[in-house]
Amino acid sequence: MKKYILLVLTFMMFACTLGQKDAKQTASIPTRASQSTESSEAKSGSTSAPLALPLGLRRPRGIYAVVRVEQYIKQFQNSNTSKLDSQFDTLYQSLLSNPAIAGLTLQVQWDTLNSNPPTAANAYDWSSIDDAFAQASAWNTQNPTSTGKTIQLIVTAGFSTPQWVLNQIPSCDGLFQSPAHNPPSDCGKASFMGFSEGGGGALPLPWNPLYKSAWQTFLTALAARYEANPVFVSIAVAGPTAASAEMILPNNTNSTNPQTQFGTAIAPNEMWVKLLAFHYSGKTAYQNSDQAFIDEWDAAIDMYGQIFNNVTLVATTGSGLPNLNKTGFTIPSAFSSDCNKPDMDCAAETTILSHFVDPSVGGNNSKATQTSGMEASRANGLNLGVGSVKFLSQRTAELKPSSAQILGGAQFNTSFSIDTAVEGCTTKGGCTNGISPEQAEYNVLQVFFDGTPAAAAFGGTQGMATLNYLQTYSPDIQYATAHINAPMPVVQPNGTNLSVTAQDLLNLASQKILEISEPKQIP
Repeated sequence: MKKYILLVLTFMMFACTLGQKDAKQTASIPTRASQSTESSEAKSGSTSAPLALPLGLRRPRGIYAVVRVEQYIKQFQNSNTSKLDSQFDTLYQSLLSNPAIAGLTLQVQWDTLNSNPPTAANAYDWSSIDDAFAQASAWNTQNPTSTGKTIQLIVTAGFSTPQWVLNQIPSCDGLFQSPAHNPPSDCGKASFMGFSEGGGGALPLPWNPLYKSAWQTFLTALAARYEANPVFVSIAVAGPTAASAEMILPNNTNSTNPQTQFGTAIAPNEMWVKLLAFHYSGKTAYQNSDQAFIDEWDAAIDMYGQIFNNVTLVATTGSGLPNLNKTGFTIPSAFSSDCNKPDMDCAAETTILSHFVDPSVGGNNSKATQTSGMEASRANGLNLGVGSVKFLSQRTAELKPSSAQILGGAQFNTSFSIDTAVEGCTTKGGCTNGISPEQAEYNVLQVFFDGTPAAAAFGGTQGMATLNYLQTYSPDIQYATAHINAPMPVVQPNGTNLSVTAQDLLNLASQKILEISEPKQIP
């Protein structure tokens, strides 16, 4: 089956390349002078007829507000549960009321939701998610003629593993001490410090059976609570991960290098080499290789396909698996264009994707790939960026049944209204004269839509790629709402200035995503 799908993808890649359009255009963006955000069209985020929430396979469509639950818990600074619920309700209501927003993307840690063992009376705390579902359902009830608002879930494991799970897993840190001593044969966690996405600490090893079993039990409880709710449209595959749902683990470039907590210096990649040698002793294919990570990602994808039904499973690339060797890896032929700078990490991630796209994989669900590191300066030349998401979505858009289609999505790397220069400058290292949030937003949207039929709306190169959703952080939605009457000049690729608000840009992006999303008809 894998060989078949790779052949299909290779053929479609060739056909789509021949049909690519190269016309580069600039289109005017509707501003408050020509389009009121209070109009009925703007309230639904689309100029098309309203759609009811789908009853079959559920797919994300439109712009989603990313809510980092733990950051808001700290921000609210209140341990009173009822007060916390009230504050979350207010937050969710404000985000859902924005006319450009299709729903919420909840980014929440496993230890927040499952701080005690399943046998405990207070095993789970679903309140932050329950509040979101309640507010989305309430909005849909109050706006029956508008497109229903939906919810995506990104639940993270790895460094966010509950302490009660970590306490049961012996440490492998003895391997890195001097002199080294063998840890227990069932050791299953290691200490990585200075990780760029989460600080670090004890990381459960992706292959540890106790870790995987506890994660599966939690996901089963999560599915039992929310799977039947029509507001729930997608969940990101996670587990063999560090601090997000991305295919990223501590390595030499994203963590403290060398690691010094063991009394002797050691590089993160060398830690993985020792861990693989210990756990896969005598298995040549697993030495100095990412094969173990490939195995665990494939198993995680299969597990999600068994646990969840009628939603969209999302595989999130990250360009962050350890490069343990400069040779000894193969990039699947259908994904060769995704690795502009071939290395072991890209080979591993594309091998995982070759499993993910197999129509027999994923159960009764739709599937999507996503990049969560989209910036204006990362438009070209990188492995597995938004361009790869578009390419895979385009190559599979015509496959039947619709469950064989791989939808496309992307997430802003950071907030365009807070980390303006980092997110929106078109060159790495910042903008010489500064940049406004509106210009930053426009620049990233140009990257997002480039190569799609809607590219001209943001001065990009028109093509045939399809995309289903875009995730932007909640502070950006709040900024757009607060500055709805404060247009700023935005420089377009042709050199002309356009006076727009952040909300104008969101409104147009929402409309264009709905025009280019797949599949065209919801069964």
